[in-house]
Amino acid sequence: MRAGLLNYPITIQEPVTVKDVYGANGINWKDVISTRAQVTYNTGNRQNQNNEIIHCYTVTFTIRLYHKVNEQMRIIWNGNKYRILSINRELYKQSITIVTELINE
Repeated sequence: MRAGLLNYPITIQEPVTVKDVYGANGINWKDVISTRAQVTYNTGNRQNQNNEIIHCYTVTFTIRLYHKVNEQMRIIWNGNKYRILSINRELYKQSITIVTELINE
């Protein structure tokens, strides 16, 4: 792991289930990890969903191995939210490679 390549601050959030006053379940997102990452753009395309043009990106984040990350979490970077698609722990590099996609909101 080359620490100098981890040059972008990111925040990793996990979902927390809450009940409102009527008993309905909702999801709030809680910040659990603030760290630095190497960011790489993989692919980008333009899609038409519900007569709306959406720009989709696949981005790879590389972080240190000691962080506890799972697929239910999401990543906040540059004001955008990214859904985790896959997590690859690379022991020989002492890093975790996370493949994500941009969440359309």
